[in-house]
This record gives sequence, structure tokens and C-alpha cells, in this order.
Amino acid sequence: MPAPPREPTREECCGRGCDPCIMDYYDRALERWEQRVRALGHDPDALRRG
Repeated sequence: MPAPPREPTREECCGRGCDPCIMDYYDRALERWEQRVRALGHDPDALRRG
């Protein structure tokens, strides 16, 4: 099973309103991870809960 992307800490965001922000990159990576997990027949929410 692919590992989910690591969520950046709030300290990793510079707070300058970058577009895209590091959080935007994380959101996109998380969406891609969820799609891969679903394609493998699993529930991404259940995997995140552990």
C-alpha cells in the first residue's frame, strides 16, 4: 500500500499567501494518494485512521 503524503506543519508555511502554497501541494498529493488507494480497492479514510 502506498504511504500517504506527510502533512506539512503550519511552521513550514511562510504565511505570505504563496500561490501555490505548500499546503496546496499537500492537498494535491493527498488527492492523488486517495485515488491510488481507491484504485487498489481500499478505503483511504480507514487507512489514515490506522
